[in-house]
Amino acid sequence: MLRAVREGWAERKPGYGWRFLDVAQTPKSFRQIYDFRMAIEPAAMLVPEYSPSAAVLDSLAAEQSRMLDRDVTRQNVEDLLNAGTRFHEELIKFSGNPYFHSTLVQINRMRRLFEYETAFMSERFQIQCRDHLHLIELLRCGEIIEASYAMRRHLAGALTWKQSQIANDRRR
Repeated sequence: MLRAVREGWAERKPGYGWRFLDVAQTPKSFRQIYDFRMAIEPAAMLVPEYSPSAAVLDSLAAEQSRMLDRDVTRQNVEDLLNAGTRFHEELIKFSGNPYFHSTLVQINRMRRLFEYETAFMSERFQIQCRDHLHLIELLRCGEIIEASYAMRRHLAGALTWKQSQIANDRRR
């Protein structure tokens, strides 16, 4: 139960007991989460206050490069999911708008259950890391509008891949 609370799937009721929260439990809800992310993440990059930190970008690039250099099949699923989550949450923080960030944090908690099913797909993981490194490079060069478009494409690609894998898994 403590893990469910930490992951955002459950919460303590006032007094005694637990309440399970709405999470991405169906392909439709998973799709809705990605639709929402495709709306807010690229948009956050376009606010006038968006200001990437070179130090944070360097740290994210180093992490993504390390992940690419390792054998994905030998990595802990938590580490894979956390690296992707951290990447997106750090980029949205650059907007300077805490509402974008807190909303993405909550959405990431809700999609966690479905993400476990697709975390070890090495082909998709490699594409994800390369996409992340490309986004970092665009931001380093000040290409914010192009980075926003690239973010939208990245999320759309992830959704398409993950939905097809989930559908295949459910047919087996």
